[in-house]
Amino acid sequence: MSVMTSREVPLPRLLPRLRVTPKFRWLRALAIDFGLVTAVMAGYFVLRGMAPNRPEFALDVSRQLIAFERAIGVFWEPEVQSASIRYEWLKEAANFIYAYGHFPVLVAVAVWLWVRGRPSFLDLRNTIVVSMAIGLVMYYLLPAAPPRLLEAHGIDLGFVDTIFGGGTAVEYAQPDIILNDYAAIPSFHFGWIALASAAIWVNTKSLPARTLALALTVIMSWAIVATGNHFFVDMVIGGAVVLAAWALAIRWRASRWLRW
Repeated sequence: MSVMTSREVPLPRLLPRLRVTPKFRWLRALAIDFGLVTAVMAGYFVLRGMAPNRPEFALDVSRQLIAFERAIGVFWEPEVQSASIRYEWLKEAANFIYAYGHFPVLVAVAVWLWVRGRPSFLDLRNTIVVSMAIGLVMYYLLPAAPPRLLEAHGIDLGFVDTIFGGGTAVEYAQPDIILNDYAAIPSFHFGWIALASAAIWVNTKSLPARTLALALTVIMSWAIVATGNHFFVDMVIGGAVVLAAWALAIRWRASRWLRW
């Protein structure tokens, strides 16, 4: 009886060994985790872009937000933006931070959490997913115009559209399929960066890392107002939505379905 050599082993017997070796198993898990997040987020943006276009309702909501901020004495956005765009380099810095300091930061923090420990990454992921669901409901039921669009609708309060209004080197074009000019509430530019900052803070005791975490939220908060994209109330609502989503995500993590 002849002895079969390794070269003569039938291909089906070799395939199971070649699928994923322990050395590269982490790469498959990474691809699955981030692939799922990418797919869900793509669906979120498409659904956000499909929200009904109701500019008059959105403008009325913004008027009420302005009235509320004036009533409590915090309608400072025009002054903040005016001071922030006095110099060209400062205006461009705000535009750049708003355009490129959001998703790249989220991805970097998510990868860092995944490498440190997947449960922390899952909490971040689940919180973002739940907040997207809440955000979609609000975009459909409560559209709101950002400050930068007020002047175009005859409401001149001194706001300038520094990103989409031209005169900037920062490219932040969005495909029509995901574009929604009246999705100002909630502000996830603030909420998700605040979430990323909190994730950094609780997952390390490093003073430089924690300082960076605080700086991320402070700088993004400034850029949001400097570019005329949100009111302070939009940001507060964004933070509240993310906080509620985090509480729901923690319960989700403990559910039997997720354990399965």
